Amino acid sequence: MAVRFWEMYEETREQFKLNIVAGKAGMDTVVSWVHMLEDETIVSRFHGEELAITTGMKADQPDWLLKVVREMSQEDCAGIIINTGMYLERIPEEVIEWCNEHNFPILEMPWEISITELIQDYCMRIIDQKQFEKKISNAFREVIQGRFKEADVRQVLGERYDIEGTFQAFCIYVKKTMEDELSYNQAVIKLENLFGLWKGNDKINASYGLIRMEDFLVLILNNRKEKYYTELPELILQSFAAFSREKRFYLGIGPRVIQLENLPTSYKRARTAMKMSLGTGREMVDFEEMGFFKLLFSIEDTDILVSYAYEILGPLEEYDLSHGSAYVDTLRSYIKNDRSLIRVAEDTFTHRNTVNYRIQNIKRILKCELKDSEELFPYQVAFYIRDMSK
Repeated sequence: MAVRFWEMYEETREQFKLNIVAGKAGMDTVVSWVHMLEDETIVSRFHGEELAITTGMKADQPDWLLKVVREMSQEDCAGIIINTGMYLERIPEEVIEWCNEHNFPILEMPWEISITELIQDYCMRIIDQKQFEKKISNAFREVIQGRFKEADVRQVLGERYDIEGTFQAFCIYVKKTMEDELSYNQAVIKLENLFGLWKGNDKINASYGLIRMEDFLVLILNNRKEKYYTELPELILQSFAAFSREKRFYLGIGPRVIQLENLPTSYKRARTAMKMSLGTGREMVDFEEMGFFKLLFSIEDTDILVSYAYEILGPLEEYDLSHGSAYVDTLRSYIKNDRSLIRVAEDTFTHRNTVNYRIQNIKRILKCELKDSEELFPYQVAFYIRDMSK
């Protein structure tokens, strides 16, 4: 859980004599770093969730501060602190109105307070928080790998989470390159900003953890309220919208479990759902809705599946290869259409008599009458596996 603007404000408002001028509703947001800002051109180089501090040196230029807060808001920055008293005696009313309307936080700090000390203090808080997050991530990693009984792990997580409460895992995979790293990190920050700790805001009030695995991200929720069940997956998708538009985003949703010791179950099933999402090209897959695919995608040794599919469909594929026929496709349609010759004919744009001839040949090649669902089931599974392999 990253450090948030309101936390830093609450802990330092007396030390630095800070006062909220506008945009208080937007302070429950992540702060990624703190920058000195005296020239508005630097805003275009921000990466998201930066907190800026300014003396307002250029405030004598018409609408300079209004332009700055607008651009910062557009770049998803966390807010701005103004060192008033030298270049800017008071913050213009139009700036206050705009920030209140757009929930963009703007604070003021008296001129006699050192900007350098505030920046150092805030940056150290961010660094310390990142170290603590790493500690939390390592503890969660131990849990999902089955080492939840170790006392130090339970102690670390018990400081922030209700270990007897409910947990749910989400596995997020993004196909990215080295050039995508900045965009990916911005998306992760947007994901964190879905959650808030202030009651009464429009964010999701639930404790969460983020774990960066080797090639995917794990989001863990603790005591998630039921009302967020349907909207959360879509909100996660929106956080990674840039990757989603390019069909490079995949989400697996695990079931909700009770107590920390059962988190590995939710994680494993979320990972299984993510594998199906990646394998089928669907943006998101809920493990509870996978049906028979729960079994197939839970098998770690995929060579077994490939071997089974070839064992079942191999004779028909070899016949197609040597005779230029399309019996495999005909069999797939026959299974899909519940053995209806009429519907297979419509599905394959083929005359019914031709379909009947092909089905009889298929039965002969496979040495199976395909007379009921029990005989068709192995072939249906083989097609499932082939679809997975794609």
